[in-house]
Amino acid sequence: MRYRQVVLIRDVSLKKANETFKDIKFLKYLIALQPVKVIRWDGTYDGAVAHMKFWFFGWKDFIVSHGDNKHDETSFSFKDTGTNLPFGLTLWEHVHKVVDIDGDIKIIDEIYFLGKNKIVMFFVAPILILPIFLRKVLYRTYSWN
Repeated sequence: MRYRQVVLIRDVSLKKANETFKDIKFLKYLIALQPVKVIRWDGTYDGAVAHMKFWFFGWKDFIVSHGDNKHDETSFSFKDTGTNLPFGLTLWEHVHKVVDIDGDIKIIDEIYFLGKNKIVMFFVAPILILPIFLRKVLYRTYSWN
């Protein structure tokens, strides 16, 4: 399954956005109201690990490795690739891309995931997409200063 969303944030520089995405405080803000615990956070550099536990009828490990970092004058991006996945997932990729738009930023989240069982994925997909969907509001309400 694929899901993509784009959120425009006004008056935030690309440099500030890049610093913010690396900061664990930003991650904790994005997950604050969700049943998620951060176990390990190395950052977003290539090879960095993010280990979280999600509660869904018991705590489930969700571990990703960051990679494919790209950065130029107008954008940066990196990808989370699942290494230890819950819910019968066999693949998880989440590309984070931030683009400078004349002093504003456009945040693009693209996720792609697969599971062993299509029926299970039908029920699991909303659980996986909801935290990303919530970022439409959370990105806008974050204190970027």
